[in-house]
Amino acid sequence: MPMPEGRTIRRTFLGTWLTAGVLATAYGLSVSGCTPVTPVIEAIPPVEPIDSLETAEQAWRAERIADHESIWAAENGPNGDPFSAGVAAFRLATATFDSAWASEAIDAFDRALANTPGLALARAWRGSAHALIARDYPVKGLWQIVPGPGFVRLYHVRAALSDLDEAVGTAPGDPFVRLVRASTLLAMPAVFGGAERGLSDFATLRDWTRDPDRNPEFSEILRSPGWRQEYFLARSRAMEAFGAHDDAARSWERLSESTDNPTLQELAKWHRISLGASR
Repeated sequence: MPMPEGRTIRRTFLGTWLTAGVLATAYGLSVSGCTPVTPVIEAIPPVEPIDSLETAEQAWRAERIADHESIWAAENGPNGDPFSAGVAAFRLATATFDSAWASEAIDAFDRALANTPGLALARAWRGSAHALIARDYPVKGLWQIVPGPGFVRLYHVRAALSDLDEAVGTAPGDPFVRLVRASTLLAMPAVFGGAERGLSDFATLRDWTRDPDRNPEFSEILRSPGWRQEYFLARSRAMEAFGAHDDAARSWERLSESTDNPTLQELAKWHRISLGASR
């Protein structure tokens, strides 16, 4: 492919710089953290009793960290499964709020995709990990529009959107791929234009969950308790963050009915209480 002429290069550079500034500004100026370092497991003490939304969230975070720390330790190595390691690192990123874990997840999913290029779910998870890094990138204020810092955030935003859309394009019927994209897009600011696709994905997932025979290839998964727990938890959080509080309250209720995990039941209860108090 021939290289574009100098004028085209300059125009593209300027357009990218301006776009980076707009996207960086819209993607949240108030962030925390520092340059990613080797992640550590955050110690969260046991919570008892669970008597508020805060303690319910703390208990759920502690449970996830304990579960996925062991998976990470077992799978992150030459003899481990890089896909499982990637999912564990991603879960640890969301539980510890440490974006260094998101970087570990991307590295693990890169290895998984090197082994199996068509693994759509690995691509979807990698896209979501890129979105986490974009959200938490530790550059504030006007520094975000400066070439370099702004480009890093823009790179991760674009990588996230590209991975998510390619994953769904590769495996449009896979409910977990759809769920990862739907949850990620609704968590991103509306300026990125993904809310409509996220809501459409959730509408499709709702139809499949209500009637698994609409998606016969994955009907067994859609009928499983594990799927229903993942789906209602993801939908509850996404709709609450999006501001669709009635949908979120119903989804939290369905989650409490669909799981036998007492920590999740408490989490759903306190979110329903919080949503009721907010209206």
